[in-house]
Amino acid sequence: MPISVKKLPKSEIEITIEVAPEILAKARAEAIKRFQQEVKIDGFRPGSAPAEKVLERVGENNVTLEAHDLAIKLAYSEAVTSEKLQVVSYPKVEIISTEPLKFVAKVAVLPEVQLGDWQKIKLTKEDLKVEPKEIEAVVKDILKGHAEAKPITDRAAQKGDRVEIDFAGMTPDGVPLDGTQSKNHPLVLGEGNFIPGFEEGVEGMQIAEEKEHTVKFPATYHTKHLAGQAVKFKLKLHKIEELVPPQLDAEFAKKVSGGRKNSWQEVETDIAEHLQSRKEAAAQQKLEADLVDELLKIATIEVPESLTDEEVDWMLKDLKGRLASGGMEWDKYLEGTKKTEEALQKEMRVEGEKRVKVRLILDKLVETEKPVVTEKEVDDAIEHEAERYPESQKKSVRESFASGSSHRLRLQHQLKIIKLLAELIKTLKK
Repeated sequence: MPISVKKLPKSEIEITIEVAPEILAKARAEAIKRFQQEVKIDGFRPGSAPAEKVLERVGENNVTLEAHDLAIKLAYSEAVTSEKLQVVSYPKVEIISTEPLKFVAKVAVLPEVQLGDWQKIKLTKEDLKVEPKEIEAVVKDILKGHAEAKPITDRAAQKGDRVEIDFAGMTPDGVPLDGTQSKNHPLVLGEGNFIPGFEEGVEGMQIAEEKEHTVKFPATYHTKHLAGQAVKFKLKLHKIEELVPPQLDAEFAKKVSGGRKNSWQEVETDIAEHLQSRKEAAAQQKLEADLVDELLKIATIEVPESLTDEEVDWMLKDLKGRLASGGMEWDKYLEGTKKTEEALQKEMRVEGEKRVKVRLILDKLVETEKPVVTEKEVDDAIEHEAERYPESQKKSVRESFASGSSHRLRLQHQLKIIKLLAELIKTLKK
């Protein structure tokens, strides 16, 4: 069967195929067989009517059209196999002659990836030292979470106190403003959880005191009718509590550690180790991101439009799913962003193409560097995945990763990429 392949831009090819007579004969027989099953002819059971009777009923033209359609599919599939083409999209077919049957199929293929001189990439790891102020910040949060609230009646509210207030906002000339009222609202003075300047108006107030305090909302405030506006608040203070932190002693150390630590020094050591571990993980993630960015800079890939289209479709579907799980309707989201779905897809194309490139680069590196992942490592990863599910579902999860399954092969490939990145970072790190 004559076949010619022509390369096109963007990792597409054009395959010109002249269908072999034996393929056309096979397709014609299959076409007649299909019509025999579909067409009702008096006196014959479905599928048993003679071919000539079927031809009389449906007409030679319809049989020829069906046969050509089947023959093109068969010939295309044979051409892809014989030419060892790695196609990644459905073909666009154009018939250029019927006698002999000849057609052109335009299709995207797996693009060639030229990695560039990636061995010369240099990665710099950030300083991982845990500073004393970082430990102090964690301790401060722990103390705040375990502080004892002591009622205060003999002094004014001050920074660090927890208070309860009523407030109602209005324009400078006294018109109430929606969204600026609350009763018995809890507030810790000095934490800066309200708009700038608000808490300062509460500081110095006595219990049962009422006052007015004007605050200007930030120009970037999320509620449009308040952004940049001067708002006069009526305030009334109901309660003051002094937050008394616990003593950093052995008793408190046992309490916050669940009995694992016997001194506060041990707790602080544990905090430092935890912070160090988080820094190491963050630094590793940054190194991976830096490595990918550098690989993208030097790699040469012509990404087919079809692969980008698929990635954008997945990104859009994923976004819709996340919004739905959060209780937001898709139409409401589009309304809030003032975008159409088409505009959103267009915006996603840059990121979509980047993701495709990253996958192709990593796949090529796995192919060239051949990282080894043992069956035990795969089994351990499967077990880790199964532990995320209820006991009743663990068996089915494990079975879905059976030997030779697509799930297991995909997981094995992911583990190879993880191992590959770790090995490359060790090699390329300054």
